[in-house]
Amino acid sequence: MKDLCQQLRWRLLITAGAAALLGACQTSPVPSERFDVSDMETPRVEPGDPAESFWRDQVIYPFSVNYETVTDARGMAYEIAYMDEYRGDAAREDAPVLVLVHGKGADAGSFSLMMRDALERGLRVIAFDIPHYGKSIPGNLDADTYTRTLQDTREAIHELLADRLGIQGATFMGHSMGAQWALGYALDWPEQVDRLILAAPAGLEEYPRVLTLPGGELPWMDPEYKRDFEHWQAVWEPLGRLEQEWAKTEQDIRDFYSFRERDPDTGETREASVGFFLRDTQDSEFLTETRVGMIDGNQEEYEAWIIAFVRDIYTMGIESLSDDADSLVKRLDELTIPVFLALGERDPLLPTTAATGNEDMRWDVVRPAWEALSEQGAAPVVKFYDDAAHFIHVDEAEAFNADVVRFAYGATIDGTEDPGDYEQPAVELPDDVQAFVRSDEEAVLSGDMDAIMEHYHPDYRDEGRDRSDQRAMLSQVVPALSRYEIELTAFERDGDKAIVEGAIRTDFGSQSLPSGAMLIQDDGQWFWYGNQQ
Repeated sequence: MKDLCQQLRWRLLITAGAAALLGACQTSPVPSERFDVSDMETPRVEPGDPAESFWRDQVIYPFSVNYETVTDARGMAYEIAYMDEYRGDAAREDAPVLVLVHGKGADAGSFSLMMRDALERGLRVIAFDIPHYGKSIPGNLDADTYTRTLQDTREAIHELLADRLGIQGATFMGHSMGAQWALGYALDWPEQVDRLILAAPAGLEEYPRVLTLPGGELPWMDPEYKRDFEHWQAVWEPLGRLEQEWAKTEQDIRDFYSFRERDPDTGETREASVGFFLRDTQDSEFLTETRVGMIDGNQEEYEAWIIAFVRDIYTMGIESLSDDADSLVKRLDELTIPVFLALGERDPLLPTTAATGNEDMRWDVVRPAWEALSEQGAAPVVKFYDDAAHFIHVDEAEAFNADVVRFAYGATIDGTEDPGDYEQPAVELPDDVQAFVRSDEEAVLSGDMDAIMEHYHPDYRDEGRDRSDQRAMLSQVVPALSRYEIELTAFERDGDKAIVEGAIRTDFGSQSLPSGAMLIQDDGQWFWYGNQQ
């Protein structure tokens, strides 16, 4: 086969099918052999005594759980629960490693399907519980640990991974808050991270240090009180998040997790715009049942989970402050390793518009991150999953898990997109301006030149053309158009005029509006005004 490939190579280069045929002569970096993982348990919650540990005694993970006590840089000790599994035929210490980092409110047990698929393909998989989540809750109930930051947990788990388990290089896959955790870990210990997968990632947006509320300013993301739990609680209690979490009923949780809500008048169930899971799998069921089970489970463990679930909004925010020169976002250009950005097309939680002002996932979040990450290393791989919300590894487990395995082995991923091709989204226009735009589009497509020119001000002037010149130019173009769409990406009003940016899309392609293009309002009506040059 090798000799045949060498003989054919030069001939294939001049044929249309060269790339495909050459591919047959190359070996895929992903092993074709499937290893047996039939011993995996179905993650679940079993009945138990609320006086005992909910997480130790009632919650079953897909694989056996180990425990290690490690410390952060302050000397604070944490007990870390983790799974470390391998099914390949190479020596364990030589196997490629995949480290899984769960998100806020989740746990390592919810990666069962990803662990199975990765183990079948010969990866060694390590999945741990961040302190105050999952099986790391019972061993960290000392109130002093509640002031831990994400960086504290990175330091402690670095001791676990590097010193206890001897991991010298791995692919890290982090989901949501776990993606931010993995990003910070890669920035501080780059020698430990060979590849980085950020799924539905937190950590790519920056937050204001102070919130302006009706009652005044609230320093919700001030790092000054990160070691003072009572101070943090006093600042955050007005937001009501702790109280809201305690008040949730089993029905509230089941509805929200499945994108459902109840009509307040009739009590009937209807589809909601926000939630966690679009698809029912063993991992979505596990996450739902553990959240529901905590309500009547061990209350000390439940309190620890609720505190972490709410407080980690703060621990994430203080790493990504807009006024911090060393925020994670501003450090993205330090990374030189391959990065894979995975996002759900139907994610209702990104971007965090209310806190950051970001509105468009691709333009406001993905593209800036892609540009920063491209500065030192190769451009990141970016893929959106059509039928996934925030939990991509639950909603599109088969497709996403396959991509995770391929990326870990350095293989290419299909269906990616280039953020360099993104275009600025259209701005939300005032109603009367939207009406003007729609009227102009309809007039152009009607072909009626008098109707078209009613949208141009008598004093119109643009790039040397006055209104009559514009009519002459349009009269030549309009008859050939079957498509005419106006997309405004900026609208800045100053008195009766407004500077606009955007493009006009026709059968001939997209043409950007000239710099300084304007609309003018005259006697209550909007008109094209040109750039007056």
